[in-house]
Amino acid sequence: MERQSRTWLCSVVFLDIVGYTAKAVTQQIDMKQHLQDLVSEAIATVPESERLFVDTGDGMALCFLGDPEEALFVALNLRDRLNSMEAAGTPYAVRIGINLGPVKVVKSLSGQQNPLGDGINNAQRVMSFAEPRQILVSRSFYDVIACLSQEYSQLFQYTGVRKDKHDKEHTVYEVRLPDQQEATYATAKALTQRVDEQAEDELLALTWDTSLLQGAERELAPYVGPLAKVLVGRAARQASNAGELYDALAAMIPDAAERKSFLGRAPTGGGLRSAASPPPPKPSAVAERDSGPTIPPSWDPVVLKAIEQCLAIHLGPLAKVLVRRAAQRTSEREELYRLLASELSSSEEKDAFLRAVRKGSPVG
Repeated sequence: MERQSRTWLCSVVFLDIVGYTAKAVTQQIDMKQHLQDLVSEAIATVPESERLFVDTGDGMALCFLGDPEEALFVALNLRDRLNSMEAAGTPYAVRIGINLGPVKVVKSLSGQQNPLGDGINNAQRVMSFAEPRQILVSRSFYDVIACLSQEYSQLFQYTGVRKDKHDKEHTVYEVRLPDQQEATYATAKALTQRVDEQAEDELLALTWDTSLLQGAERELAPYVGPLAKVLVGRAARQASNAGELYDALAAMIPDAAERKSFLGRAPTGGGLRSAASPPPPKPSAVAERDSGPTIPPSWDPVVLKAIEQCLAIHLGPLAKVLVRRAAQRTSEREELYRLLASELSSSEEKDAFLRAVRKGSPVG
């Protein structure tokens, strides 16, 4: 697929060598060469057509145009190997930030393809919040990976909202297990096996018209690149009809005009084959995840629905998941508003959301 002068939705792994500028030039050269060798080995299984990288001086940015899981696996692989080498005397550590966002591929004067844009910029900012040997991810990356399964969500721990030097807020998560053990490459791969088994069960329980999914992938690919196949597959496991499928996919398109164009080509009705009606999946395995986090009994569903509608103006279909997740963390309405406002990137959006939700929130 032609990448030149196009904007793709990419998973970006941003690496920074800790203390690089304080080292002597000869040490800097050795560290960079060592890191480049490790990266080359870590990304060897990722097709060249689905990856790009850019040298940042004291580190590098790796862009993955395909499955977001590849970005997570590469980051974990690199950290694990550096940790083991550090015990043997490797004289440096890295900080890692991962983000999912738009990246524009442009050709430099030397003819090389260079990735630029908010996808890389925000990955760098998330990285800047990390400690040595720590992996932090943005909310956009977390939302895509964690929605894959309940098991995958266990790899991430919410660390809070951080402000960068431009006073922009970022919601960040650490790649860490609930018992505070460090998540490893082996941990993630073990979870992948369980996720794959769940996906097979889901496909048996919920059979889509293959031609419709293929059509959705073709329509989405011009806007997000090779990631389209992954996004369609995951959205299909959560949607119950073609309209919901296209709504979920449209939320992944960065440009508003392109989102509108994509939705304009959505088929009306259909999607699921009525001929195949296997027994419903067990709630603990599939249905519970597909419906999103459960509503805590302390909250009135009507109240949460009104809040969801206010948030959806800014975040689209993702609002439902975020509202339910935040409702599990607090029973106080103002605290819920604050948690949800932190999911918005600009102060203007935060203020607009808070005004709307406080004005329209029903009593209950």
